[in-house]
Amino acid sequence: MAGSTKTISAWLQGAFLVVFVLLGWAPVDRHAWMIENSLVAIGALAVWCTRHLFYWSPRSWLLIVLFLCVHEVGTHYTYPEVPYEPAIAALTGTDLRGVFGWDRNHYDRFVHLCYGLLTALPFREIVLAKCRLTGAWASLIAWSFVLSTSMLYELMEWIGGQYMGGENSTVVGAQGDAWDAQKDMALAAAGALLVLVCRGHSKMKSRS
Repeated sequence: MAGSTKTISAWLQGAFLVVFVLLGWAPVDRHAWMIENSLVAIGALAVWCTRHLFYWSPRSWLLIVLFLCVHEVGTHYTYPEVPYEPAIAALTGTDLRGVFGWDRNHYDRFVHLCYGLLTALPFREIVLAKCRLTGAWASLIAWSFVLSTSMLYELMEWIGGQYMGGENSTVVGAQGDAWDAQKDMALAAAGALLVLVCRGHSKMKSRS
């Protein structure tokens, strides 16, 4: 691993650590925060244990850190209570609920979209390095990783809400929507597909 790559990656990880500490200092619901961050801890452990076998590029680290920061905002407030609407109203004067007719907090949907947009290329980087696939095949497997991990998260969210959090669990962001899991997975899939298609189009255009 090149020294500059390691240095940039270390700075990005340090920046996330600061965000993690600040948003985790006094979360709205400590129990929900711990459950939501259990996956972050597992992921960090996996990255640490495999650091000599594979290490992301600075670009991929930046994308991963951006996603984790967005996730940490949700864990601080609990996803159904993130006050993005008042923040946007204060900055732009726009009432999102009035404009779009929303009857729920959509921050969880935004994070699932970000998951697809921001993790597709890091997943593709793993495929390129470890599976020896290139081109459209690498993108297809990366997209499949986004789909499968989204499904696993929804299964864990269901188990956590059903058996650990009770009926009013803040872990589950369904907010009365019977199709919440499907919509979340669809947003992640759409975000990843958009990024991978744009990347492929850019590569094809550069060759022409």
